[in-house]
Amino acid sequence: MVNFTLDQLEKLLFQKDRIRNISVIAHVDHGKSTLTDSLAAAAGFIDEEVVGEKRVLDIDKNEIEKGITIKSTNLSFVLNYPNNNNDNQYVINLIDCPGHVDFSSEVTAALRVSDGAMVVVDAVEGCRSQTETVLRQALQERIKVVLMINKVDRLIEELQQTPEECYQSFVRIIENVNVTISTYGANVMNECKELIGEIEINPIRGNVAFGSGKMGWGFTLLQFAEMYSEKFGMSKEKVLTKLWGDNYYDYEAKRWTTKSISSKTGKELKRGFCEFVLEPIFKIFEQVKSRSNQEEIEEELEKIIKRMNVTLKLEDHKKDNKTLLKTIMRKFLPASNAMTEMIVLHLPSPVVAQQYRYSLLYTGDLNDKYAKAIKECDSEGPLIMFVSKMIPMSFGSNNNNNSGNSGRFIAFGRVFAGTISQSSKVRIMGPAFEDINSKKDVFVGGTIQRTLIMMGKNNESVAQVPAGNVLGVMGIDKYIVKTCTLTNESNNDCYPIRNMKYSVNPVVQIAVEPESASDIQKLVEGLKKLAKSDPLVECRSNNSGQHIIAAAGELHLEICLKNLEDEFCKGVKIKKSQPVVNFLETVSEKCEPCLAKTANSHNRLYFEAEPLSEEFIKLIEDGTIGPNDDLNKRCKLLETQFGWEVGLGKKIWCFGPLDKGPNIVVNMCKSVDFLNEIQDYVVSAFQQASLEGALCGEPMRGIRFNLVDAQLHADSIHRGAGQIIPAAQKAFQSSQLRAKTKLVEPIYLVEIQCPEECMGSIYGVITKRRGTIIDTEYLQGTPLLNIKCYIPVVESFGLTEELRSETGGQAFPQCTFDHWKVINQDIMDENSQVNKLVKDIRKRKGDKEEIPNYTDFLDYMNR
Repeated sequence: MVNFTLDQLEKLLFQKDRIRNISVIAHVDHGKSTLTDSLAAAAGFIDEEVVGEKRVLDIDKNEIEKGITIKSTNLSFVLNYPNNNNDNQYVINLIDCPGHVDFSSEVTAALRVSDGAMVVVDAVEGCRSQTETVLRQALQERIKVVLMINKVDRLIEELQQTPEECYQSFVRIIENVNVTISTYGANVMNECKELIGEIEINPIRGNVAFGSGKMGWGFTLLQFAEMYSEKFGMSKEKVLTKLWGDNYYDYEAKRWTTKSISSKTGKELKRGFCEFVLEPIFKIFEQVKSRSNQEEIEEELEKIIKRMNVTLKLEDHKKDNKTLLKTIMRKFLPASNAMTEMIVLHLPSPVVAQQYRYSLLYTGDLNDKYAKAIKECDSEGPLIMFVSKMIPMSFGSNNNNNSGNSGRFIAFGRVFAGTISQSSKVRIMGPAFEDINSKKDVFVGGTIQRTLIMMGKNNESVAQVPAGNVLGVMGIDKYIVKTCTLTNESNNDCYPIRNMKYSVNPVVQIAVEPESASDIQKLVEGLKKLAKSDPLVECRSNNSGQHIIAAAGELHLEICLKNLEDEFCKGVKIKKSQPVVNFLETVSEKCEPCLAKTANSHNRLYFEAEPLSEEFIKLIEDGTIGPNDDLNKRCKLLETQFGWEVGLGKKIWCFGPLDKGPNIVVNMCKSVDFLNEIQDYVVSAFQQASLEGALCGEPMRGIRFNLVDAQLHADSIHRGAGQIIPAAQKAFQSSQLRAKTKLVEPIYLVEIQCPEECMGSIYGVITKRRGTIIDTEYLQGTPLLNIKCYIPVVESFGLTEELRSETGGQAFPQCTFDHWKVINQDIMDENSQVNKLVKDIRKRKGDKEEIPNYTDFLDYMNR
């Protein structure tokens, strides 16, 4: 039974300073879901006895089966801080995020609607690759973070470290997190330093907690400072500074010192943190583990428990040692208290957070009424809500209100301004929205049927939800593909919230088709629902009619296929191809101009292709250079950084594919008539050509096409779309192939933890798969090695199974998409691996295997 009523929750929704929107983020298996159990138990969702085992926010059957979080799940509840007084109640909107890199898009979607994040780090493993990734994602969204060092019980029991060794482990983790924060947060946070405050973490500030999610205990230094304040006759603030760092208590001199040797006796002193924080915990562990009589509590343990003001029930005395230890520690240092303290005191409310986040979120004029409403978190202002993901109503839901809603979706998001209520009419702006004068990706007149407070697998309907809260809305799912911005129906001059940037790309794909042709329509509908249910997955059809599912990795693809078969296409038998990898096409040198004539021979286009630098490509992919740039700023950037001619930046006609890719068309013509009349046709041809390159139909990357000359007929009827578009496509294809085209493959950064004796086997597996070892280091305080290497994605299938079989299950790889790499082999060499790859891709797509030459598309002057 929950400890709050729906009426209490609804009232608190309007008290914006009492709201905390947080995400729990970490590397896979570092204990996010087990920690959130403690907060769920404090709110009354589960019994305290099952904390750390229930994993209340793992509600999807795939999550329960695999034991990892796959979907980010919201839990809204009310907690009291600092005591049980109802005047100190706070609404916590907590989102438990996945840790596996394949589901990083879920983390991005969660962080967009959050104001703070709790980063969880395994005390034994320390900071891993995904820890850095999620921290970077949080800082890019201007999210303030606190740190929870989890699994401290493993240091005590498994590694049997001393208190001093534990302290050194904690220091290393905190230093690593702060290095990441200073590296990625400096530029983003400097603009709003006065508002956001100090972003680095420090136990003395209270934004670091230590504990064990599995056992349900945890603490901050503030809790121990309050305990020892009376003993030392000092304020808790002063005691707090003594419980971390090089501070030692000299009993002979009866004072604190920064020297580890007693000034009176010359004896070595114990560090304050070790003596007054860790040693009481170590004593409890030692006394409980050494207990011989399972029916009673021994005298020494009884004394320790009394000193800690812990009261045990009679039935607790008969528990086995492991359960008794968990009970004592949970009563002595409840993890929920430590986390609630950090969340309430060190993470911002929406009122504070939106003051420094609004400029990052709103795409319109930062001085208009909508930007001001977001900045002030004004619930009386115009409605602005961002939908970050769509949640299938059939997934994990036990709510009776959802019966009969199979195939429907809840739009999950955050109200940044205004108030959203049932039956209100909204204007929906999708991710492809261009301008208030354009009708592209805009729908007006959607009706909100219900507004929901999300509570794990259940939800509660409320009449209205004001600014600063996260919620789910029903009734508009048919108008939304993945994300959108909602505003009032009449707000025609409102711009949307900025689109999200994901840290991973869908580089692994598979083709699907129904076994029975009569089920094709069901499959198409199921694929649409699958694409809607996942922020990253792409479902599309290629030229040969295949239905393609593209995902971030093997596991992501496996989950998508399972959801398609079990949820979205029930009863449809599906045939699946072998997983394949997305490649890209580029060029390696500048070519001579290539001529293309129109079918009527009245128009001629001359194009040349040349490669863009990797730095230029990164700026396009990051959004620094794009179609919506200020042209003067773009010109200045290109002139200073890349040596372009003055004013040439204004002559970039377009980016592609999809109007935003890392390929460009530049008009280099001098004094050509009617050129502006064919620009749209050339752009249209370029979008198609850059999406399916001439080599093997893969998208292009890093190619600059220069229109160096054109001869156009004076009569517009002879230079229409039907003439110009096919000719321009031929020109793009011939110039790409003439500029020594290359294939570009995606590369994984693979991180493997293993014992030293497995290193030889791992090196063998990596080398066999065209991998490159980049770093090998020992994890301090553990018998483990951390190996980092690069492996082509195409070689990664089955890597996990092979490593486990070669090392007896002692090695587990974490694969993260890292970069694109040009395969520097001659494509025309029959014996090269890239030649075989290109032919395989062409064969799979239904094209003839023979690799085309630029002469196949080139026109000549005398023809």
